[in-house]
Amino acid sequence: MKRLLDLATLAAGAALLGLAFLTAFEVLLRKFFNQSLAGVDEIGGYVYAIGGAVGFIAAYAANAHIRINLIVARFGPLPRLILNLISHGLLLLYAGLLTWRAAAQWLRSYELEALAPTPLRTPLILPQGLWLICLAIFTLVILVKLGSTLALLVRGGDIPAAAQSLDIGDTDDETRAELASLDRRRAQDHT
Repeated sequence: MKRLLDLATLAAGAALLGLAFLTAFEVLLRKFFNQSLAGVDEIGGYVYAIGGAVGFIAAYAANAHIRINLIVARFGPLPRLILNLISHGLLLLYAGLLTWRAAAQWLRSYELEALAPTPLRTPLILPQGLWLICLAIFTLVILVKLGSTLALLVRGGDIPAAAQSLDIGDTDDETRAELASLDRRRAQDHT
């Protein structure tokens, strides 16, 4: 699963980089030749929507989503667990709402056989479908993480382990991980 997510993240990053070059080319084309590539803004919208959804998944899977940990890290396991369950539950609710609305929009586009009102005339079910799939995966990843934490509680009642499963890493752990990653990259460069 991690390999697939890494590939999706790289693809999203490459799409954003490609969009940057395409936009720069469009600007130069307009400036010097008074011409335009039709649909760069449309493609940009698709790249941002799908890339953003991939980013949601990657950030959540890496436990890199932003939460204020300054105070929460000082609490004991039970208050941390309660606060984390609330925050992850609210994130699940939000992701579920996004997925539900994306599904409704995709279904409407499917029923209407909707095409983008641009020169590209893109069938909207294609980009909306990719966006919907990414949002559904995001929702599912949150659900699985919450479910595994709740199962941990039900099986053994291990509150510290359950709290740790939802905690974000502290800054010392993140710094050590980044330094280890840097050492690995340096070692690969020297081989």
